[in-house]
Amino acid sequence: MTTVLISAGDASGEAHSAGLVRALRIRLPDARFVGLGGPRMQAAGVELIADQSALAIGGGLEIAGSLGRIIRTWYSMTHALRELQPELVVLVDSGGFNLPFARHVRARSNAPILYFIAPQVWAWRTGRLRKLVARTDRIAVLFPFEADFYRDRGVEVEFVGHPYLDGPIASPVVPETRVKARQLHGFDATAPLLGIFPGSRRNEITSHLPRQLAAFARLRERVPGLADLEAVVGLAPSLDPDWIRSLARETGIVGPVRFEPGGQTIFDAIDVAVTKPGSVTVELMLRERPMVVVGRIHPLTAAIASLSAQVSSVAMPNLIAGKVIVPELLQGDATPDRIAASLAPLFADPMAALAVAKEPTAEKRVPSPAARNQIEALRRARSLLGLPGATARTAQLVEEMLGTAAS
Repeated sequence: MTTVLISAGDASGEAHSAGLVRALRIRLPDARFVGLGGPRMQAAGVELIADQSALAIGGGLEIAGSLGRIIRTWYSMTHALRELQPELVVLVDSGGFNLPFARHVRARSNAPILYFIAPQVWAWRTGRLRKLVARTDRIAVLFPFEADFYRDRGVEVEFVGHPYLDGPIASPVVPETRVKARQLHGFDATAPLLGIFPGSRRNEITSHLPRQLAAFARLRERVPGLADLEAVVGLAPSLDPDWIRSLARETGIVGPVRFEPGGQTIFDAIDVAVTKPGSVTVELMLRERPMVVVGRIHPLTAAIASLSAQVSSVAMPNLIAGKVIVPELLQGDATPDRIAASLAPLFADPMAALAVAKEPTAEKRVPSPAARNQIEALRRARSLLGLPGATARTAQLVEEMLGTAAS
């Protein structure tokens, strides 16, 4: 039996891995998939030997409090490598864990290594490029600008495209979709709704959520027309929702805030989003949801990162577009007042809606000029992502590598 060991250490990587495994189970029905992941990978047929929630921490100094969980995850994965002797190892994102694991695989196994969703060496710490090339057999990237980065440096990569283009998330929200999404979740049909996406790692939640909630409160208190603003916090599956709710209560913010599992229907229901950087910004871009991106990490981690930073933006829509199309508030700029000031122009003008209908409804909400401009820019950026089929192309790459390994 062919065994594939998969290591996906964060929520977005786990989702893409689950899609890849589903495609591979059709092509390779007798294969066994084992590894590090979460509930979506398990539902797709992966035997989990380590839970990716143990790695739900990001940054540099931030990992200190999670060393015990990380060490236990490392032991589980290295033990599985030794005992299972897989025919292929697939690493997905999470360079902080997977790049050292790739070195371990190289030293103790003959299994070829595919890095699917390679680390962002194009953004910072370009010295990792040498390690990535030395420790892997094939590299698959999602974005055209990533492929250009590697090829400009003489590195062969596979541009497979973005898996989000293969699913319903790739279609923009239409009025009927928003109405159905609000009915599904029980949101008010006419009240403006802010989506809050603090992240999928513990340190992201503690850094972002209090500021995002404070910005929500300022919008309700200070912006005409937003006194009835509601909010929904998108919960990542890798974290304990009770802990997130408890953290929110500690902020003392009073207002209509709901907590729901993040996903497409939440994107469909909201009017505007405030989000951390990362793959969620790509999902929001594909759904054409106006957004403000907020990012804060430990000051020392930020200082170290700035020394090797190769890009001026952190929001994926801005990187894809090659210019700033969504506001970014990072580190000291990510204050509640500045977040609220950046969000306010993106909400619909209730007076404009009254000009459309005597009784404005969610499906007749009129986007503000700022929102319309951002939506158009997001639409143009989305067109740069290429064609659907990323999951199938990656599955074919896996088949090729398994065939080469067996010959």
